[in-house]
Amino acid sequence: MRILIVYKASGLSDNPFVRLLAEGIRACGFEVVCSVDAFWNDAAAYDAVHFQWPEELFGWSYPSPEQVAELRDRLRMLRERGIPIVYTRHNTLPHKGNDRVREAYRLIGDYADAVVHLGDYSLRQFRTKYPESKQLHVVIPHHIYEGVYGPGITREEARQRLGVPADSFVVLAFGAFRHDFERKLVWRAFRRLRVAKKFLLAPRLWPYTLSGSHRRGVKRFATRMLYHAAHAVEGLFRSRITSAEGLIPDTELPAYFTAADVVFIQRTDILNSGNVPQAFAFGRVAAGPAAGNIGGMLEATGNPVFDASDPASVDRALTEAAQLAAAGHGAANRAYALEHLRLPQIAAAYGRLYEQLHDTKRR
Repeated sequence: MRILIVYKASGLSDNPFVRLLAEGIRACGFEVVCSVDAFWNDAAAYDAVHFQWPEELFGWSYPSPEQVAELRDRLRMLRERGIPIVYTRHNTLPHKGNDRVREAYRLIGDYADAVVHLGDYSLRQFRTKYPESKQLHVVIPHHIYEGVYGPGITREEARQRLGVPADSFVVLAFGAFRHDFERKLVWRAFRRLRVAKKFLLAPRLWPYTLSGSHRRGVKRFATRMLYHAAHAVEGLFRSRITSAEGLIPDTELPAYFTAADVVFIQRTDILNSGNVPQAFAFGRVAAGPAAGNIGGMLEATGNPVFDASDPASVDRALTEAAQLAAAGHGAANRAYALEHLRLPQIAAAYGRLYEQLHDTKRR
């Protein structure tokens, strides 16, 4: 079978989710092409079309009315020709966008023959919102990035590379901070944590960087000064909250997770977070919001969850995470990841889904 994953390999995503998934599905014997252009120009040549993020279709820009209309026509054509459409539901709605982006989400959700959910919460939410849905719904979790980052490093080496004191208790909040609420959530929870020699590793908490800014002139100069000021004083607060780059390079990711004792999930209004399986893969305890698929996975594995609107709840979860880390619960998390979240078994689940849809369409 020829599978088209609608994704631009050099896109703006800062994680290797699709690239690795495609490799895993190829290892199951499928021909897989990752392309956006192929959807617009040659989608009928494939046995199944698989969407990830609808924004990929438009280069992560706002589409024109004509582009949305063309998307509708393409989806209708695929349905008429009996070519299955699969949609992995990463988000409920776009994080950023206008009515036309939301319409693209709706169209893909409506035309999909199968909707893949990364957790049970997403499945329940979808069925509640669309009780008349006749689509096939399956839960296939987010795979771990096992073996991607090359040889491992020790905790001592990781902390030395990142400038973290060797004897610290390290709380990691990894990835972008999308608004001030997330920044305040992490900073305040860390400051209230009663653990000796604590250290906050949140390399993108400070919203200013040396590179990646589109500002010019005085605004660019001010941005650089704000970055340098924060970078100069962060050590006084036992923290690393700045990053010279807009994105943390993949090659540096192992150092951050290896240096950590606890991973704090700062995203409070999203459906999924790859940082949860990532923390598990590195054998770390995670604390996160009781929201979306995040809360379900954390609760199922004995990791603490919190109500982001309740500071006392956040404090309790982070304190419990510290206690679990000291008790060695990170090893149980890694065992869970190796049993349930490895790429070969996740890719095989997608392969079975493609075959099921293909056989159904042929009847």
